[in-house]
Amino acid sequence: AKYNQSEPHFRPENQEKVKQRLLDAKKLAPSNKRMLDVGCGTGFLINLAHDLFERIDGVDATQAMLDCVDLSPGNIHLQQGIAEDLPFEDRTFDFVTAYSFIDHLEDYRLMISEAARVMKPEGRLYIDLIPNRLFWNEIYSLSESDNKDFDPIVNREINELVKHEEKLKDQYGIDPSDWKLTEPAKSDGNGYDPKQLEAEISELGFECKVEFEWYLGQAQTIHGISKEAAKVVDQHLHRLLPITGSLFKYLVVTGKKK
Repeated sequence: AKYNQSEPHFRPENQEKVKQRLLDAKKLAPSNKRMLDVGCGTGFLINLAHDLFERIDGVDATQAMLDCVDLSPGNIHLQQGIAEDLPFEDRTFDFVTAYSFIDHLEDYRLMISEAARVMKPEGRLYIDLIPNRLFWNEIYSLSESDNKDFDPIVNREINELVKHEEKLKDQYGIDPSDWKLTEPAKSDGNGYDPKQLEAEISELGFECKVEFEWYLGQAQTIHGISKEAAKVVDQHLHRLLPITGSLFKYLVVTGKKK
């Protein structure tokens, strides 16, 4: 019930960024007829894309989240189901998306295989808010350091990542062992390695690209200084890749079905 108010990806600056990615992907998709959002949750991506495609299908395992999706645009169709066994025929969709989702899967490759199956030839894939292992490992390493004299931005990330299960228990009464089951990629694997992610998705039938997104302190720069300043820093850190890879919290995958 509190998901849409508590999750940071609903903030305006992120919605603006994601909307642009959807617009870019739409231009490259075979057509603008059908989009599938896997693990659609309460409809974050659906809300941003409903005016871009003739029909959008959303699939999620949790009916309570599906019940929160805004169906008022009239072109949205929902099904309760799992990502590893999508209830659609082969070659149905022009565009398949997943946002803040694959870290909930025990083996995300099964979802990618299903996405390839239900996608039309040269269909487009967009997966976002993927935990970057380079960043996660760096934060966990700092949390174990004897030196605790960190900037408040760094301390915030340590509290958010390392102590996340404690926060969920305090706020919502969620048992830490349940959280570890629902987000295995964060609790056990500390996210995804960018090179491995690109290689595995390529092997499953896509020409894909993995990009780095949301550097440490980017939101604070947007709100504390300006969007323009945040953009300059972002461009500079991207120019210095791969050495700056551990400064970005998330990964983004865009791909085309081979």
